[in-house]
Amino acid sequence: MSERRLKTRRTTKASNGVPRYAYIANELIDQIAAGKYPVGSLLPKEIDLSEQYGVSRHTMREALRRLCDSGMVSRRRRAGTEVVAAARPISYRQPVNSIDDLLQYGEGTQVRVLRKTRIACDQRLAQMLNCPVGRKWLRVETVRTYPGDSRPICVTTNYLNLELPQIEMGIDNLTGRISAMLESRYGVRIVSIEQSMQAVRLDKREARLLMAKIGSPGLRALRRYFDESARLLEFSDALHPGERFTYVTRLKRDE
Repeated sequence: MSERRLKTRRTTKASNGVPRYAYIANELIDQIAAGKYPVGSLLPKEIDLSEQYGVSRHTMREALRRLCDSGMVSRRRRAGTEVVAAARPISYRQPVNSIDDLLQYGEGTQVRVLRKTRIACDQRLAQMLNCPVGRKWLRVETVRTYPGDSRPICVTTNYLNLELPQIEMGIDNLTGRISAMLESRYGVRIVSIEQSMQAVRLDKREARLLMAKIGSPGLRALRRYFDESARLLEFSDALHPGERFTYVTRLKRDE
């Protein structure tokens, strides 16, 4: 095996828990942006890329799918993978086809904690979290941006289960997704996610936080993250600016 392949194989494994397909997709995006593959050119064939990165064709196919979802390439059967843009579109695209995709949400973006505080549930929040009135949770407010762009693609209010010991410390040391921190820090596994979405119009405060126009469209996503014992670990209320966010889902018919 060549030195190039050995180096690439090691790198795709050692990327802070990022799956190989996601790492490869990000590397190809960087190469396109750097001009290695100009707009109008074709990427190497799937089988050649698989050989280059030392991964299965299934892994490479998933990497190319994510590249398509970024809006930078277009794949056509028998025609190959054509580069159609030298940079990601301004609108952030979130491809979600599985729990793993949802847990990888925000990959390649930056998250900043605005504030955290312990709160006691009022009746409305207790109903949302399916817990008794007065139960305490840790509320964490975050903002997510794309590198090189100060405009937020998401502001999120998270409620974290205080049964998790020293959870504030986990937030203080947060470097990525909260769900990933919960799994690695506490050895839990998120096995189910309930998600609902609603189209909204941004009020004055929301528009200010998202650097958007008052009354412009937004997308609110509510998610509940459960472990194997059906315990609610995290509830998130994420608000996205409609003009800078696209939610992508692929549905397949059962065999």
